Amino acid sequence: MVATNQDINPRTPRWWKFLIRLGIAWGLLFTVILTASEPTPENWTLMFAIWGAGLYTLGLRITRKWWLPRLSKHPLRNAILLGAFNAAVIETEFLFFENVFGAQGIAAHPNLLVDLLMTMPWYTLMCLTFVKVQNRWRFSTATVLFLGGIYEVGGDGIVGSLMGVLFGNFQIFTLEYWTLLLLVFGWAFISVYSSMVLPPSWLIATTPAPTERPSGPAWRQALKPMLWLIPFAIYLLIFMLFMSMAELG
Repeated sequence: MVATNQDINPRTPRWWKFLIRLGIAWGLLFTVILTASEPTPENWTLMFAIWGAGLYTLGLRITRKWWLPRLSKHPLRNAILLGAFNAAVIETEFLFFENVFGAQGIAAHPNLLVDLLMTMPWYTLMCLTFVKVQNRWRFSTATVLFLGGIYEVGGDGIVGSLMGVLFGNFQIFTLEYWTLLLLVFGWAFISVYSSMVLPPSWLIATTPAPTERPSGPAWRQALKPMLWLIPFAIYLLIFMLFMSMAELG
């Protein structure tokens, strides 16, 4: 008999689902409050881009009865490709709103091609590892969304901010930065990474679940994509140094 997802993991606690929903709602609401109190181009960009990313995932949710059966013919392969494709869509969206509002420093780079060259290695490897882990563990929707927020905190909140030190931005070393990241933006950015992890999990759910619960702590497996942050940081450092040398030369 093929096991169901419930055979692998117990029913998701209501408090956990409530906490994730509340956290996402709080993060999204804060972007509105922040923009209303400080209507800078950067805040407008963040608000529209974050909400747009969430609406994009919602659109995929509403339309999945059309695209899910087609992609489920090769579910694991397409789950990786779908996550990476959605990552490129979100990067493009952030750059689009950055240009619309005349903001600076929100997207990885003002040139879309360079932006994708900088970010897609992380997104692709993150999606690849997440799909492998999710295929074995079948984390719930609430947990998948939370993991997306964790991956974002690592990729953009930590590695991205560390790269900013090269240009004299030392905000990562301040208490205010970490307070906002962990209590506010970490929740808001769940929407940003939601399309990279949630739709792939829907594809994975079309395949038979493992008949036995995998061994080892679930949290350790869930954090495996974060291992790519170290080589990603090295890649970014080399890439940015190369770009600086090219601009000087």
